[in-house]
Amino acid sequence: MMHMKVASTHTYAVPPEVVFAVMTSPEVLVAKYEALGHLDVKIVEHTARAGITVVRSRRGVRLVVPTFAKRFFEPITLVDQHDEWDPPQDDGSRAGIWQVIARGVPVTTGGHLLLTPVADGTIVEIAGEVTCPMPIVGGRIATFLAADVERTMQEGAAFLDGYLRDRAAGPPGRIHRPAS
Repeated sequence: MMHMKVASTHTYAVPPEVVFAVMTSPEVLVAKYEALGHLDVKIVEHTARAGITVVRSRRGVRLVVPTFAKRFFEPITLVDQHDEWDPPQDDGSRAGIWQVIARGVPVTTGGHLLLTPVADGTIVEIAGEVTCPMPIVGGRIATFLAADVERTMQEGAAFLDGYLRDRAAGPPGRIHRPAS
């Protein structure tokens, strides 16, 4: 079985409760995934009970697949994502888990989320693994998908930066999509 580590660390210039609100807002998530080029984005669950917040999304993702892996991927891969956040700690920090399942693809992806207050805002750390159990090509598939996962993490963080910047500058009450 082949495992590839993935990680992203990003600092936002707003407090943890604001970052958490946009990272779990169904409207913002739909806008983010659509801005990343994902298709048919749906939030299939958004619940908050006893301080635990669960968000499940489903979307189609286009991948530019290397030749060796084309037989394992559809042109558009249906992806289910599950994020689950624990209640906030006294300092505003939160921990959580994430998992992404790409339907029909022999790969599992998931890990941990950490949102931590710092003097100038909030640090969000996302860490995890891409695992592919296939012999021979499993390592190459895991490496390919790990790079795509990290690219998506970076593009998602850039979207939220733009969203937060535009929201601070614009009227409240509507989604502000960052300028491209």
